[in-house]
Amino acid sequence: MWNYFASILVMGLLAGCSNDTLTGDESDVDLNGSKDAVYMNVSVQLPAGGAARSETDTPDNGDYVTSEDGIEIGKDYENEVKEILLVLAKTDNTFIAAGEALTSMQLKQQNNIVTTTQKISKTTLSTYYGSDGKLTPEEQEINVYVFCNPSQGVKDVIEKAANAQDKKAWINETGLVEEKPNEKQISSIWGGADHKGGFLMSNAVIAKKRLPANFDDWKDYSSESKAFNLSGINNANSDKVIENDGNIKVERSVARFDFKDGSNKNNTYDVVKDADNNLIMQIQLQKMALVNMSKSFYYLRRVSTNGLSDNAQICGVETSTNYVVDTDAQEKKGGIKKTDYEQHFNFCLGHVGDDSQWTIDANARNQWFTSNINDVLESTKDEYNDKEYHIWRYVTENTIPDQDKQTNGISTGIVFKGKMIAPENANGTLAKALNEATGDSDTDPILYTYLTNIYVTWKEVRAAAINAGENSNFYMATFGETNRKPVAEKAAAGENPAVEAVYSDDINSPDYLWNIWHNEKNAQDATALKEFKKAATGEKFTLYQSSQDGDDAGYYCYYFYWNRHNDNGKSGEMGPMEFGVVRNNVYKLAVTDINRLGHPRISENDPDPVDPDDPDEKDDVYLTLSVEVLPWVVRINNIEF
Repeated sequence: MWNYFASILVMGLLAGCSNDTLTGDESDVDLNGSKDAVYMNVSVQLPAGGAARSETDTPDNGDYVTSEDGIEIGKDYENEVKEILLVLAKTDNTFIAAGEALTSMQLKQQNNIVTTTQKISKTTLSTYYGSDGKLTPEEQEINVYVFCNPSQGVKDVIEKAANAQDKKAWINETGLVEEKPNEKQISSIWGGADHKGGFLMSNAVIAKKRLPANFDDWKDYSSESKAFNLSGINNANSDKVIENDGNIKVERSVARFDFKDGSNKNNTYDVVKDADNNLIMQIQLQKMALVNMSKSFYYLRRVSTNGLSDNAQICGVETSTNYVVDTDAQEKKGGIKKTDYEQHFNFCLGHVGDDSQWTIDANARNQWFTSNINDVLESTKDEYNDKEYHIWRYVTENTIPDQDKQTNGISTGIVFKGKMIAPENANGTLAKALNEATGDSDTDPILYTYLTNIYVTWKEVRAAAINAGENSNFYMATFGETNRKPVAEKAAAGENPAVEAVYSDDINSPDYLWNIWHNEKNAQDATALKEFKKAATGEKFTLYQSSQDGDDAGYYCYYFYWNRHNDNGKSGEMGPMEFGVVRNNVYKLAVTDINRLGHPRISENDPDPVDPDDPDEKDDVYLTLSVEVLPWVVRINNIEF
């Protein structure tokens, strides 16, 4: 592809190949690139970290977000600049000119400062000065934008801007990232599959700079050795002094998720104890999956008071009360249809079937970005404190304009898959079921939970319900309004004869329908099973059926975590930007506690299935997750389920 500046910088490009002119300063040959070029020095401050901070919203110190967890220095490959693209615009962001996309051979990097000399078409620049070659004091002030490691999408946008009739449109252009489940993260905005190609970075804050008042003054800046300084003082001690002090601060266009084992015992958590306080079940987290990652993002960050693009401030500072604006903010405000989620997100939480019904099923799980947790814990360590977190993956920005619209269907989340395991030396029917599971849900027993208790088989449920007494909620949930007194089945014991079970006669009760399915239909009728499940979950029973995961058979459950960006500290009450993903943040996740079983694999087994319209913050907490967020803003999220 022809260089996108070719139409306006032909001469500049040819100059690099010419041996006829050493300086170009005195040449009158039209095709001499130096004759049609002026030069500008610019210094770029990368988003390298420092010490933890005590206050927020301090852009002068490199803090452009609301985290109080500190700052992390990025990996070398996250900070590396291989190419820089300079853009000049009016204060209303009307495009003026752009430099060449210079490669690393033309850049000087020291610590977190990159300095480059950019060549700008003199002819293009003269258009801004007009026929009289003069700028008013107001016109002298411009906005300067820098794109480090610009993607092809960015280059295309700037090429288009240079020739467009509407020279303001470029500022609102967006990038696109489309990924298939479990493929390598190939996007150039996070440096390609190996993340070594350079991360896309852009202004963290708008850089206000000044140009010479007279076009004729550019003759003083006609070579690399005499470049106009966009990050320093020009013509000091003269009547033409122009002060452009200050490096241009940039931030990465993507966020990052890190993870560590918060259990301190191989991702295993003590969850179920018996009446004597003996541990009888643990949950081992084995997989984690990313859901609802935005497909599009703005090339330049923006904020607004209501989260919408109208009157948004380009490169504005995020505060505790405003919103970072997303590309599809308007759609989120109005409510995205379930059938349209795939237009907006990679790795959608749910799947819409041929019947147009949204559900979390095998098809949904197959479209998530899923990783084995053991693999994540073997991945690259971070650079934060004791380096106990591991880098999982990079993600795009996803914010929501209304705190009440922060819902499961559109918020970026992580789903943890846990296996139920019996502790060493555990015995009884539960341990037997867990240890001997074949993965065949038709033959392995169904596990049931009601409130905080777990039962192996429906026989255990009904025996416990009878023991609880007719006046208990448990009894009513199991047997309904039966006119026949249920009796628990008992095997013969010594001189005591066997006792046959007597089932509820309430045709709507779980007990009645279980008897139909299990005994009368010999557990072979799918319709009868479905009717039993519907009755059981309607009475708040949760059912767990075994399954096969690769070569591993057992009972599994799922925990859903919606990424928390700004915690308002109010349980059950969501604040602005409480849930979301913002660029240049690293979210450090650790599951620190699990206090109940997660959601079952099969949605029809769940009395409270995940719904896309559910708010991200609910009173029923399954897990505790610690979160730290740094720039790299770190947000540490300790997760408890």
